[in-house]
Amino acid sequence: MLTLSVKVTLQERLNFFLMENNLEHLKLLRTRVKRTIDGYSATLRELGRLQEAHQQLKVENQQLEEQLEALREELKTAKLAQALNGNSDQDPRQMKLQINQYLREIDKCLALLNRD
Repeated sequence: MLTLSVKVTLQERLNFFLMENNLEHLKLLRTRVKRTIDGYSATLRELGRLQEAHQQLKVENQQLEEQLEALREELKTAKLAQALNGNSDQDPRQMKLQINQYLREIDKCLALLNRD
């Protein structure tokens, strides 16, 4: 009977050790899962912040593109005004082409207004 009680005691000790080891593993796993979830949440917040910043930069870029186009048109107009005043070193042929381009644009606008 002594052998049986020793076996039971060893088996109980082994079971206890395995349960304790499993609990350690579960605690470790729980900690890692929590850390992963926290990291995922932080990544989602960062993604939202970056998407918002990206959208703001797109709007700013569009505004700058519009300003650039307006400045280009202003420069073309200033060059044409200089050429008409005779204060330009621009080629007369180039000036004539520019005037013709403006006239075509005006004709398109008039056609669109007349269409309505």
